[in-house]
Amino acid sequence: MDKISNSWALVKQSFAILNKDEELMLLPILSAVSCILVSASILGAGGLYAYPQIQAAAAEQLAWRPSHAMLAGFVFLLYLVNYFVIIFFNTALVSAASARLEDGNPTVRDGLRVAWRRLGVIFQWALVAATVGMLLRMIEERSGFIGRLVAGIVGMAWTLATFFVVPVLAFEDLGPVEAVERSIELFRKNWGEEVVGTFSFGLIFFLLALPGILLPLLGSSLAGAYGATIGATLMVVYFVVLAVVNSSAQGIFLAALYRYAKTGGISQGFSQSTFSSAWQPKSGYRD
Repeated sequence: MDKISNSWALVKQSFAILNKDEELMLLPILSAVSCILVSASILGAGGLYAYPQIQAAAAEQLAWRPSHAMLAGFVFLLYLVNYFVIIFFNTALVSAASARLEDGNPTVRDGLRVAWRRLGVIFQWALVAATVGMLLRMIEERSGFIGRLVAGIVGMAWTLATFFVVPVLAFEDLGPVEAVERSIELFRKNWGEEVVGTFSFGLIFFLLALPGILLPLLGSSLAGAYGATIGATLMVVYFVVLAVVNSSAQGIFLAALYRYAKTGGISQGFSQSTFSSAWQPKSGYRD
């Protein structure tokens, strides 16, 4: 229960900051829209590229299948562009959130300006992240249960090691490899090496998402199929809003936690106890 209470406290503290600058929620929206657009563009380009081959195979009454190399390259490209878009807007969000935590009055343009200045290194980091993500996926898919277990362990270690990479990219003049080293250094200095998190934004927002699942059922009980359609529409809207708030709150928390890890300073609206106990040694952890 400690994990739920700690998570809820951090969500409330982050949301209180977000409430002062709701404009920050535009950045996750722009990120999601951009991911959809670039993914659609790549899928469309891939379809146009493969169309002559599909036609030729159909003319010979053969089933067309892409080569393994083509499929792997296509999937990697999707990974790369989506990682790039997400990291770019996350960098902008963390930058703007950090300015807000320092009593500034940032705009979306201010955050995007910082991300644009770091465009080259963001692309380099996206290339690294996409490569690691692709390798973990290949291990998971081709090695059965053991592969999934190994990929899960390595994935968790990678997530922990790279936790502060985005704010490091935003505020420190480092390349992607140095950013990982700096992220690990900040982590070790403040919380040690073998730790577990005492917070989970995903858990809180999962619990908050549960009422949305009831909307179609409620609509169906009140107005049949018509009510179920309205309920389903409201459910989608609710989930989208929840996802945007989740991303925004996490960006604010990451900016505040990075500031604490780097300087020891506690951002207004947060508490010393929530930061110092954000991670605890594995041996001393209680859920």
